[in-house]
Amino acid sequence: MVKSVPALLVLKALEREVTHGYRIANWINQVSDGALELQEGTLYPLLHNLEKKGLIVGEWRREEGQREVRVYRLTERGHRQLRQDESIWKGMAAGVNRVLNQEGGVAHDPI
Repeated sequence: MVKSVPALLVLKALEREVTHGYRIANWINQVSDGALELQEGTLYPLLHNLEKKGLIVGEWRREEGQREVRVYRLTERGHRQLRQDESIWKGMAAGVNRVLNQEGGVAHDPI
C-alpha cells in the first residue's frame, strides 16, 4: 500500500478540482505542511499511469493569456478507486498507530 500512496494523494487532489500537475503537487505539499512532496519525475509518470488505467482523464486547455496546460479530472472509476484506497489506508494507518503507541516489549510465548 505504501507504494500506492502517491496515487491516493493525486486522486484526492483531483476530487477537489480539475487541475494540472503543478497545482496537484503544490496542494499536496501545502496540505501536508511540507511533509509530502511529489517530484516531477514521480508525478507525471503517475498521472500517465492513472490515465492509462482509466482513473483520470487529461485534456489540453488554454486559459486566456496563458500557455496551454494539461488538466486532469477523476472518472467514475477514479472516484470508486479513491473511496476504496482511502478505506484501506485509514485501516492501515490505524493499525500502525496502535503498534507505535503500544508500551512495553514483545510478548513471548512460553517454551
